Amino acid sequence: MTAEGTAAGGAAVSAVRYTTSLLFNVSTLLQEPIGSVRRYEVTDARGNGLHSDVSGALRLLRTDHSILATAELSTVVADLCGGCLCEMTLPLALSFDEEFWPPAEAASDEYLQPPQEQIGFSVIDGQLDLSEAVRQYVEMGRPMSPRCGQDCPGLETESTSEAPVDDRWSALAALQQKLQQEIERD
Repeated sequence: MTAEGTAAGGAAVSAVRYTTSLLFNVSTLLQEPIGSVRRYEVTDARGNGLHSDVSGALRLLRTDHSILATAELSTVVADLCGGCLCEMTLPLALSFDEEFWPPAEAASDEYLQPPQEQIGFSVIDGQLDLSEAVRQYVEMGRPMSPRCGQDCPGLETESTSEAPVDDRWSALAALQQKLQQEIERD
């Protein structure tokens, strides 16, 4: 079996390509038959709108009118601890399947009318940019209130027995004290 040949059963096998980018040229993949696959091993890639490197595996599958990107990626994001408000780094695992739609059929150059229920991203000038999909999945995967650890001290508060009283309520406080004394006498 060759690196990009056929397996024993006759199924096409695609070689894994290594990249440090989240921008992929898919113009030739769009001209290939349905079911064609490209596999990538992404290492330390940085994309538009991302603040840290992304690594992992990506598979691009040619469908009838689009490209299906299946990703298993990981990254690290900077965040604030929801307990003590200290800066921390948070590892995130991202797993998603997203469709990327080209504006025209590559083989005939005729404009494709995407289905009304089209959900996904665009292929622009034969380039598939995974940055926006990764950015959206990072935001969805980020916990609402992350903790720096199990031993997080939480916010430091002053321990006072009574809460401070606003002077504007002093007349009511005096009335409450007077009523309390009358109840105790009865």
